[in-house]
Amino acid sequence: MSGWIAEADAAALDSPQARPELARRATAAARAALPGVDIEIFWDGIWIRRVGPHYFPDPGMFHVAAPNWPRWANAAEKFLKDANDYWFHVYKPGSGDLIVDIGAGRGEDVFAFSRAVGPGGRVIAIEPHPVSFRALEAFCKWNLLENVTAIQCACVEEPCDLEIETLPVWESNYVRSGERSPTSFPVKGVRFDALCAERGIERIIFLKMNIEGAERSALPGCRRALDRTQFACIAAHDFRANRGEGEHFRTLEFVRGFLADCGFRVSTRDDDPRYYVPYHVHGMR
Repeated sequence: MSGWIAEADAAALDSPQARPELARRATAAARAALPGVDIEIFWDGIWIRRVGPHYFPDPGMFHVAAPNWPRWANAAEKFLKDANDYWFHVYKPGSGDLIVDIGAGRGEDVFAFSRAVGPGGRVIAIEPHPVSFRALEAFCKWNLLENVTAIQCACVEEPCDLEIETLPVWESNYVRSGERSPTSFPVKGVRFDALCAERGIERIIFLKMNIEGAERSALPGCRRALDRTQFACIAAHDFRANRGEGEHFRTLEFVRGFLADCGFRVSTRDDDPRYYVPYHVHGMR
């Protein structure tokens, strides 16, 4: 038995009057599952867990039968390790760098980026999904990531109105055109080049993009910015096409060609046994 809060029980207690009791019960369950870990769960417009000095907003906290307790206990360390492995494979961050994170999610990579560039650096974090964006904003607020600017939009070739589809695993949410569905949200599509002009973003040291197959739409709207970018890492998602999720996820060769056309030297880790890593396309000048 995990001792965790059943989803039905959490729903019954998820009201302004009952949330303190739900927070107390969840904190007690987490401390029982993780003895010796300084953990607390509370509400601040969104459910948040504090583990030591770090805060992790989690909108789906009570939608699981049992949390991944080791991941909860070691989330900060995992975020830093993953960033060094995936995004910093070629680019090595320096103090004062400007990093752009297109597809920032709920803050995992932003946490590592913010630390890497230091108080003199800057991180532009772009996330279209409204729930993930709310979590991203709370993540930056509670962890005092003052060098991060969070922007809610989707990056596209031409301005338009889009939908972002919500999947059971939130990291797989993706932007699409077409009609609203019961699980989608409207989102504004903007050219990243126009956003750079509006926000005064000039020389970019590192641009990371992880947008679940929308690279064909996004990259043409980033061409001017990429001309002023030193390093890039674009995550293609051909493995999702290989799983039968749709051919629109097959973008590896497009990404390779686009970065090369923008003047980058391109590399991939083709021999890495992890199914997703060979689809991370690294560009450098």
